[in-house]
Formats: sequence, structure tokens, C-alpha cells
Amino acid sequence: MISRINILYIFAFLQAFSVTHKIMAQEVDPYDIINKVKAVTDQIKDYTADVEIEVDVDFINIPVKHASIYFKAPDKVKFKSDDFFMIPKRAINNSFRKLLNSEYSAIYTGNEIIDKKDYTIVKIIPLEKKSDIILATLWIDTVNYTISRIESNTRNDGTYNIDFVYNDPRIPLPSIMQISFEIGKMRIPLKFIGKSSGVDMEELKTEGKQKGSVYLRFSNYEVNSFLNDSIFIEDDNDLE
Repeated sequence: MISRINILYIFAFLQAFSVTHKIMAQEVDPYDIINKVKAVTDQIKDYTADVEIEVDVDFINIPVKHASIYFKAPDKVKFKSDDFFMIPKRAINNSFRKLLNSEYSAIYTGNEIIDKKDYTIVKIIPLEKKSDIILATLWIDTVNYTISRIESNTRNDGTYNIDFVYNDPRIPLPSIMQISFEIGKMRIPLKFIGKSSGVDMEELKTEGKQKGSVYLRFSNYEVNSFLNDSIFIEDDNDLE
């Protein structure tokens, strides 16, 4: 859990960074960039897709799983599958859309070249006191105004990163999503891991922070089909 003192340190650092890069900030307006990202993401009112899920955690051997995903703006998400698999639901529920539609402060911190592409980096500080995210860093492709990477620092769930790959230029939705997260003292009831999974109990008991990744590969998107809210009512086949 992140203490109040640490939060104050983050704010102080960002304020100092903002002053140091005053000239840079005058040249690049982070709010204009975020507004253009919102204009792109707001085109997607809802979608359904097939998704293949691969979990990479050292002490759990989970076969590749398949599911259906349903999304409705701003933040309704539902997975349906006949089997359980571990997904950090907070990371994939499009919470960044909700974040960008709330009050926040934004700071442009520079550009970075990744795989020969130039990305603009913007840090977002939510102003809502109850926000679980205290700092989000976005790597933005300013050619089509999609988000390539998000690093989220949270109050209670550590830090997680999401990397996006877009293979279909017709829709601003990822073909591949990699979620990297901190596990910490992982406590997973065995009944929730799945019958076909193998668990290394010694690794499971390991003290300290551990890391894991989940790879989501999407296909067969159906976009803006006016999904009914009843789809998102919880049932026994939902994935937590």
C-alpha cells in the first residue's frame, strides 16, 4: 500500500519536473493530446470479441484458455468461459477511459523511441480523492492517437503495466494486450486456479514481490452493436 508521504513525494517530484521542463511543456500541450486520444477511444461505444488468454506466472502452470469478452463504455467488462483463469480484472476494464473522463492534471514528460516509432509520454495525476490510481504514465502514438503503453501506480495493488499492439488499422482496438503486474504474497485458493493447472506450492509460499504477465490475443471484433446492459449481470460463469 502506498503511504500518504509517498504520494506527497510523487506530487513534489512532478511539480519540480514540470518547472524544469517549462519550455518543453509550452511546446506540447498534454491536454490537447489527451483530448485527441479520448476522441478516438470514444468512437468505441461497445464491442464483443473472442480472446485467447496465456498466463505467465512462475509457480502456476495454466494451459492457454479461450473466452468471450464484452465491453460497454465507459467501464463495463465481462468475460465468459467454461473454465477459470487468472486475469487482473482491474487492469483490463478500460479504467483509463474512466480516468480520462474525470478530473486530472497532465504533464508532458518527453518522447521515447520504441521499435523505431516515436511515442509522446504524458503523466496523469487523478484529482479524485477516491481514485485507486495515483499516477498513470501513457505512451501515446500521436499519428493515430492510440495508447501503446500504460504504467499505473495504485494505492492498493502495486504497479501494473499494459502494452498494446494494434494490427487492424480500421478500429482503435488492440489485437494483443500484455498485462504485467506485481503479485506480492500471492494467495490464490486452489479451487480458483483450475483443474488443468499445476501449482508449485514452494514458489507460491515465497515471500516478497513476484511478477506475472497475462497475454490477451483478440479476434473477431464486433464493434458498436448496441449491447444490452443485461449482458453484464453477474452469473456463475463470470470470470473475476
